[in-house]
Amino acid sequence: MSFATEVKKELLNLDITSCCKNALVAGVLQGNGEIIIANKQIKLQATSFMPSVIRYIAPFIKQKFNIQTQTSFLEKTNINKKRIYLLEIVDDSKPIIDAYHLMPFDTITLDDELLENDCCKRAFIRGCFISKGSINDPRKSDYHLEITFKKAEMAVMVSEILLENGIECKITSRKNQSLLYIKKSESISDFLAYMGANSGVLQFEDIRIMRDLNNTVNRMMNCDISNGKKSLNCCNQQLTAIKYLREHQLDKKLTVRLQDAMRLREEYPDCTLSELSDFSTNILGKHLSKSGISHCLNEIMRYYEMVTKK
Repeated sequence: MSFATEVKKELLNLDITSCCKNALVAGVLQGNGEIIIANKQIKLQATSFMPSVIRYIAPFIKQKFNIQTQTSFLEKTNINKKRIYLLEIVDDSKPIIDAYHLMPFDTITLDDELLENDCCKRAFIRGCFISKGSINDPRKSDYHLEITFKKAEMAVMVSEILLENGIECKITSRKNQSLLYIKKSESISDFLAYMGANSGVLQFEDIRIMRDLNNTVNRMMNCDISNGKKSLNCCNQQLTAIKYLREHQLDKKLTVRLQDAMRLREEYPDCTLSELSDFSTNILGKHLSKSGISHCLNEIMRYYEMVTKK
């Protein structure tokens, strides 16, 4: 089961009031409802890949509108071979179409009685997500949550509600539909919490924290490896310079301090400057600071470059 499906199932199992159920069903039908005109009659049909969605809205519609419904399923013949679950309104569906503003040129607005309470706005967005929402598995590389809308006005209205609640989102177009999406992990977590998917939030945050921790550890390891390679390369260059100066007896022209630095590097070819400073008292009988050793080795390299260019 995908992470998105788990979240949707959690949302369908929330205990909410009748007005919120009405708003949630409106959101579901805005995404999954289809108006069919046949034999001069207007019929309403709702489809979903999740049987729990049909089981949720069917009894509510039947009771609220005192209308007969019929449920069934179809087997898809494409590569996914998923079942499509259908809810068909047997009686006159016009009351439902009017109540939920399902006609193409009709739309729900913020002042509609369906959304008169903040809890109903939340439930409506919950229904929109259940019908046409998706969210990437947080274990994957990119964070992404989206909801598609048939009507651009609906996407704008939902974005306004989310922004009022401090949730950042953006809108774009895709195949003649409006797409509301969220990319930031913090905003996705806020969106899940806003809908009431508390278990989804905990799972999302747990995976996100582990991912961020692993990424931090990997970055630190890569940084250490990179620094180690640079340090090793620098040591090899210093050893090459020291060997050349000794073979050509040019080291005797250097100061005692520089010769001490050469000796330290030869004794400890792989050590860092800090380690060379720690070992300096045992080898030289006197302490050389890290910055002092660095200065001496840089002077040796400059001298080496000068004599080799002649």
